Amino acid sequence: MRVAVFGFGSLNYYLNKLNVQERLGGEPPYGGSAMALEFAKAGYDVTLADPHLSKVPQEILGKLESAGVKLTENDIEAAEGSEVAILFTPFRSGITFKVAETILPHLKEGAVICTTCTMSILVLHSYLQGAVLTEGREDVGFSTMHPAAIPGTPQHQHYLIATNELLRNPIVTDEQVERLKELAEKSGKKAYLLPAELVSPVGDMGIVTTAIAFTGALEYYRVARDVLKTKRSMTEFQVAQALQVIASLVAKYGFGGLIKLLNVDAMKDSLKSMILDREGQPMTVKASELLEKLDEIAPELLEEAEKFEPSEPMYLSAPSPMLVEYMEDLIGDEALKGILRETWKKFYFGVSERQ
Repeated sequence: MRVAVFGFGSLNYYLNKLNVQERLGGEPPYGGSAMALEFAKAGYDVTLADPHLSKVPQEILGKLESAGVKLTENDIEAAEGSEVAILFTPFRSGITFKVAETILPHLKEGAVICTTCTMSILVLHSYLQGAVLTEGREDVGFSTMHPAAIPGTPQHQHYLIATNELLRNPIVTDEQVERLKELAEKSGKKAYLLPAELVSPVGDMGIVTTAIAFTGALEYYRVARDVLKTKRSMTEFQVAQALQVIASLVAKYGFGGLIKLLNVDAMKDSLKSMILDREGQPMTVKASELLEKLDEIAPELLEEAEKFEPSEPMYLSAPSPMLVEYMEDLIGDEALKGILRETWKKFYFGVSERQ
């Protein structure tokens, strides 16, 4: 099987900014180049493409070449005849879109394009729909080889592979998913199959937020069940409302708007009143303590919040699945898909270019 990896991975970021060797271990290369190295060692025909290979130290390039990785600065050369194309390309400035458009016509029949940790596959799929039709490449599937850790470190033990589950229209075939699963497992990694919508929340660095929100919801459920004796439906409604509001505020206004509009002092007092069982609510107690220290944790965000003024009214509380269902009833499936596709792109570009 021929595999092409696009994007070496920033040595400067991993070594000098993140200090990966000291924090996490392993040794260069990291990122996309580490993935390519492991795939080649597993016996696959691997090409790594990056326009800046000339800036990489020769001893690191030597590691890749000695393992059988072909190196090129030409994306089309790497893509030619590849069955799996993995994009470890930068989050900013639409680079991933440009690379994907460039390589699409040159991939082997039935190939699958995969994003990693820098872009949701649904954003890329939405963006490329026009190109797929123009090039007649409906045979190409879309999924992920999300490392959910930094490739090249001991923590990288698995890949998250996107499936069609929960999607209205499939983006990948079962055979293509099995191809990716084989690639992961023969490279010594566990393969987790996840609905495409969930790969980023589970695999990206935002898993910290996902996991805290998830366990916080479970803690509230236990207290609601055992202490407050409230109905399950009421608990689920309140959890959904809280998460929807936070998501909407961050997406629209960033952290400054989140802090200003939620009102930290109001949250402090309300949260204290909800500590009904200190032993059974460790996350609630910790959240209360962290709110009291917000000026130490992120003083720059408090300063930003002081200056924040909402630019326009917005709707916060209605859960998005209900909005989507209602929109479909009003305007039909095809119009809805177009709106959602454009919304995905606008959200991605807005966040990727935000300073």
